[in-house]
Amino acid sequence: MYNEYHSLARHILELDLGTYLEFGCGDGGFLKYVLDLNDSFKSVTAVDINPESIQNARTTLEAFEVDFIVQEKLPLGLGEKQFTTITLSNTLHHLRDKPAVLAELKRLIKPTGLIIITEMISNDLTEAEQVYCDFHALRAETDRLNGIHHETTLSATEVLKLIDENELHIKKKEILLNDKIVDRDVNEISEMEAIIDVLVRGEIERPEFENLAIKALGIKERLKQFGIKRPRQIYLETDT
Repeated sequence: MYNEYHSLARHILELDLGTYLEFGCGDGGFLKYVLDLNDSFKSVTAVDINPESIQNARTTLEAFEVDFIVQEKLPLGLGEKQFTTITLSNTLHHLRDKPAVLAELKRLIKPTGLIIITEMISNDLTEAEQVYCDFHALRAETDRLNGIHHETTLSATEVLKLIDENELHIKKKEILLNDKIVDRDVNEISEMEAIIDVLVRGEIERPEFENLAIKALGIKERLKQFGIKRPRQIYLETDT
């Protein structure tokens, strides 16, 4: 996924990671991407609320020494101002209480450290990127039906407003374009259709099922017409 954003590698290579915390590590994909590119880390800590995700991340990151933490409530059991670098990759739209999380990260970051945020955005999209955003919105809706906090894709304006309201200072900003060439690959389309079908079929007993099925059909039609591509992302380097 992250290899599709060529300019992201340039930013990662320029970082002095030092004591490094990834907040919302998920299955460990972004963390592995960073550690494979940049070996300037002295220690690595990964936090997520989902034990299953952490278990998958242990496998993804088995080549690295990582301190994994499974925890939902804040504050984390970590000392103040101990991290040189903190990253959140496509995590903001999963956070129920964004101000509380950002306040905690401000507590943990060193005075000279960086909090780095990457987040896919919903504005200025190509047709193929819009197909992905529509798919993401469908997945977010099914998650919410199952009690999981998952918002639809934020706009760049919403992300920047959140940063400003929580008194983080932007040192570097860039819109990262996805460099993937969309070729409407038959296999990719078939795989995505199967994912959409499984997603919706899991909600077949719910009253919302018919509406979800209609949305899924529309996404699959546009998928065949335009292909699919992960949206552009906003990249921010911030400090306190």
